Amino acid sequence: MKRRILNERLAAIVASIRHGEMLFIADSGSGTCQKALYPLAPDVEYLDVEVVTGSPRFEDIVRTLAEAGDFEGAIIAEDMPDQNPADYGVLVELFGKEKVREINYAPDYYDLRNRCKAVIQTGDAGIHAQAVLIAGYPSADIDIEVLLGHKKFTTVPKKDRT
Repeated sequence: MKRRILNERLAAIVASIRHGEMLFIADSGSGTCQKALYPLAPDVEYLDVEVVTGSPRFEDIVRTLAEAGDFEGAIIAEDMPDQNPADYGVLVELFGKEKVREINYAPDYYDLRNRCKAVIQTGDAGIHAQAVLIAGYPSADIDIEVLLGHKKFTTVPKKDRT
């Protein structure tokens, strides 16, 4: 059965996202208030889809977005492959290893989060159960350096994860 987005606001966000825009899929521990270590920028839309602890999972949201929307890749924190190999594997399965890019975690990852169209907070309590999804469509891939923009983010060289 094909996945559909039933949450009205999430469906609207996905329908309005355009090529090169980004969504941040956050785990339940991602601080977003103004007193957080890295507060969420006030112009980034925040949507909390948590139902109970652990639900929905990162994988549920990412698989649904990949099937229902137009996403071409992901950007993750450099620690995710080692600390959360299951969710990293989901991203690699959905987008291909070459389209899952790693950047330094703090503060770079949070700076990138603040350039996203929206933050979708899941109920997942996994370590680094979060990713930036890159909107696209079947065309030439978007250069990661273009997405990272004017700030010089530190990308992490790919490790051989066989």
